[in-house]
Amino acid sequence: MENNKGFYVVKNEDGADSSTEKKGSFKFQIVKHRLVVAIRVLVVVAAVALVIGLLVTQYRNQIYTDMTVSNRFEKVSLENNSYLSNNGSVITYSHDGISGTDGTGKVLWNLTYEMQKPIVHQTDGIVAVCDYNGHIIYMIGSGGRVTEIDTNLPIHDFSVSKEERLAVILEDSNNSWVNLYDATGNKVVEIKATMTKTGYPLAVTLSGEVMGVSYFYVDGDSMRNSVTFYNFGGIGENTSDHIVSSYDYADAVVPIIGFMNSDTCFALADNRLMFFTGSKKPVSSSDTLINENIVGAYYGDTGIGLVFYDTSGEHKYRFDLYDTSGKKQMSYMYDIDFKDILIHKGQVFIYNEDQCIILDSSGKEKFSGFFEDKVLNVSTTDSNKRYIAVTRTAIETIDFE
Repeated sequence: MENNKGFYVVKNEDGADSSTEKKGSFKFQIVKHRLVVAIRVLVVVAAVALVIGLLVTQYRNQIYTDMTVSNRFEKVSLENNSYLSNNGSVITYSHDGISGTDGTGKVLWNLTYEMQKPIVHQTDGIVAVCDYNGHIIYMIGSGGRVTEIDTNLPIHDFSVSKEERLAVILEDSNNSWVNLYDATGNKVVEIKATMTKTGYPLAVTLSGEVMGVSYFYVDGDSMRNSVTFYNFGGIGENTSDHIVSSYDYADAVVPIIGFMNSDTCFALADNRLMFFTGSKKPVSSSDTLINENIVGAYYGDTGIGLVFYDTSGEHKYRFDLYDTSGKKQMSYMYDIDFKDILIHKGQVFIYNEDQCIILDSSGKEKFSGFFEDKVLNVSTTDSNKRYIAVTRTAIETIDFE
């Protein structure tokens, strides 16, 4: 018997040769090898998926039993400032200046000014600050670069994007304006808003090429609110006034609108919660009616939480969490008078000066305890187990285990 190009040549009893593809042939070995490799890949993928599933389950079921201060940076007289969480650092601002500080107390950037009532917004580390009803707005970009913009008109509302752009609502004696400024402070878009044409602009939000504006409109005895989206990229060039979508809501006032991420925007009215999806042309994806008075609204990258008074009388507050698709994930009852609520990476952090509560997205309580010192502000970090706390005399890094 001899091997001939992957076939066995077998001598028959009558002496004739017959070439037959047998199990040990070269072609069969290739097929067999590929099957073995495919099976191994599937086994590895299944094992990785199992490990990830176990880790996710372990994380969801994890209960924090201890809160420790792993780092402490002493500072003097922090009580007279205001604070804002900023992408793993802390924004400290007052009437005479603003700065960014990391958890070790290192000042990342700072800016001095004179303002009566500073208003600060930030998105993914890009910060903007202006005085209430002022006309000067400062944008602090990457590396602490400062861009000063003089709008020449009183500022009603503004939004800053991670692309270092600013959308600003301005007012004069007769009209309102919605202007867009680029990273260098140049005005690239100007929209004249009137009650008869667009309605009165209440709020603005910005993400990439898309700007969302809440317009309030009154016509005789009726009122409505529209949420309008503009695209200032290629898609918007083919539409009237760069408007790519717009939705009307009768008998509603929408004072809050915001992008949770590049693909999801929400709008909150006095009687409903709306979600929109799409990074180029946002479309309505969810509309939930609300028939209770909203005590507070808080949102992060993974959801928005609404606080109501608990009408059952068993507790003081009820916290409802909605995911980015508008689906209600959970309701949680609690009694502490809260200072702020942080929603980050699927975790909820409720706190006041003395104590905090940590929840997962299903409403399971992962921690409830008291701070060692009076806390003025808490900021998120890249880890759900680590937060930055500002006390009356120090900036602390707090770890949960």
